[in-house]
Amino acid sequence: MEMNGHRDRTVEQDVWLASFAERGWPAFLDRMEQVVAGKREVIRLAGLALLSGGHILMEDVPGVGKTLLARALARMAGGSFRRIQMTPDMMPADITGSMVWEPASGGLRYSEGALFGNVVLADELNRAPARTQSALLEAMEEGTVTVDGTTRALPQPFFVIATQNPLAFEGTYRIPEAEMDRFAMRLSLGYPAAEQEAGMLLHQQEESPLARVKPLWTPEEWQLLVRRIRQVHLDAALCKYMADIAHATRTHAAVKLGISPRATLSLMRVAQAHAWTEGRTYALPEDVKSVAHPVLAHRLHLQREALLAGTTEADVVAEVLRMTPVPVFPAAQTGTGRSSLKSSRREKRGIPAAGAAPMVQVPLASDGAAQPAAGRFRLGGWFR
Repeated sequence: MEMNGHRDRTVEQDVWLASFAERGWPAFLDRMEQVVAGKREVIRLAGLALLSGGHILMEDVPGVGKTLLARALARMAGGSFRRIQMTPDMMPADITGSMVWEPASGGLRYSEGALFGNVVLADELNRAPARTQSALLEAMEEGTVTVDGTTRALPQPFFVIATQNPLAFEGTYRIPEAEMDRFAMRLSLGYPAAEQEAGMLLHQQEESPLARVKPLWTPEEWQLLVRRIRQVHLDAALCKYMADIAHATRTHAAVKLGISPRATLSLMRVAQAHAWTEGRTYALPEDVKSVAHPVLAHRLHLQREALLAGTTEADVVAEVLRMTPVPVFPAAQTGTGRSSLKSSRREKRGIPAAGAAPMVQVPLASDGAAQPAAGRFRLGGWFR
């Protein structure tokens, strides 16, 4: 009986995962757009970073909704939430935690810092000095913090959303390259259109839309999504394509410092997430190209001559994508999205449809009908 219950739970999990592209992902986008109106593309990219296990850097002028977007993402993802308001006098121990004296025991005990949450908002990151910013390096890369020689694991999944003001603003510090490289994406909201801003005023007369946001999944379901997305198939030719893109940025005449292998890994993870939200269990070059700009541009450092000539990081990424040969796969000849999964070629290869449970066999009775699952475990109430 216990084995049957575990098998039923596994089947339910796989069906839930497979239906995510069809039901869960659109629900995520729609709910987020109720909070941040008119910025669906930014919301989509932020969601891909969330599902890939990466971190996000939001860069824009004050007041356009960076913190609002970050708090909405935290609400949607569920789990514990911590906010750190960065200031010039903040110390590393303020976010990693420290050893404090406990009179009752007559000894030292560890007091957790602000990093101990599933979703951590580092607001105005570049107002903190480099010493404090560097305290995030271990947490963002390894999911741990080390205090007084003892390493402690952070809650999983762990997701950092940092906001920063442009460098020209008063009281800001430059973010080090090593820290910038740990962000999967850098995003910018920009000012809303006049119609969108008028709609915002109408909808926020009484309360903030953030008050109506409810979690779409639990931390356990979020972790399950991240693990499954990392199983999205990557062909060797596609891996070579991503490596060629990375190499092209390092040898580009306008680039002083190209992307790192960590950046190539981020590109791969986000491309896998993009493929999964498109209803596929395999990635294509289109997935890589669709996320390359937000994943790669902020990691490039250009030559002084290129900057003076008006060349931007986005220009370099666009040129690299244009010049790098794209591998061709048989699947690409019949299209990419959910409808293309119906092709006979893909059926022969055993690729499941978006609503099918991948590589799972539902137990059948003697008459061939599916057996009812006793005590079925339904994840998240089917995306609440």
